[in-house]
Amino acid sequence: MAKKSVLVLGVTGRIGPSLLEELRQHDKDYEIIVGIHKTKLKDFKSKKIDLTSVSKLKNAFKGIDVVVNLAAESDPGASFDDTVKPNLLGAYNVFEAARLAKVKRVVFASSVHAIRGYELGKKVKETQAPKPLNFYGASKVFGEALCNVFSTKYNLSCLAIRIGAYVSNDLKKKVCMTRDNFDYVISQRDLGQLIHRCIIAPKNIRYGILAGSSNNKHLYMDLSSSRKLVGYKPQDDAFKMCEGVRR
Repeated sequence: MAKKSVLVLGVTGRIGPSLLEELRQHDKDYEIIVGIHKTKLKDFKSKKIDLTSVSKLKNAFKGIDVVVNLAAESDPGASFDDTVKPNLLGAYNVFEAARLAKVKRVVFASSVHAIRGYELGKKVKETQAPKPLNFYGASKVFGEALCNVFSTKYNLSCLAIRIGAYVSNDLKKKVCMTRDNFDYVISQRDLGQLIHRCIIAPKNIRYGILAGSSNNKHLYMDLSSSRKLVGYKPQDDAFKMCEGVRR
């Protein structure tokens, strides 16, 4: 039986390089292909990606089983204009091209900023209304809505992960020394595991919004849906991770 082919977009951003380290551990389950704009990445097959063109994306998506879309303007302080092309039009183009190319699933990188209007300590559920505080968060709400449209109307499986404050292995010390709260922090290995679980989740799972944080002592997002829907088992607690560093 042929392995799944997984195309990861946005690999040169804040999350991409360290996430690839995690996903490549599962090469027995699927083959990782990276979407590139210019520069090729060593050790990975690649496809040239143009997020502005549905037809070019469709061609790039041929033969792909799962698209993991990390491509976005990720600055919480971004203006509306900054988000239009990458986060609104780009997100739509990826979904539409995936539909046309008969991709089986899109894993969409949403953000905790889609709900940051809720107070800390609320343990926000995915069933609660979005509550963004900035245009970046609003653009991620739009992406989640597209996820639902393409799942409901076109039967494209889509899982949206509300990624919290991401901490790669090489940034642990810096984050522990400078961050005020850890309620929605997610570690490198936990995000890698969650995305892996989304990639291999049963094909009958058509849609879901998943909380993307580690198993922190205090949780901003309720992890119940992530655990139940895809079997997520977070290994880290940001509070424990930083105890020794901050003494």
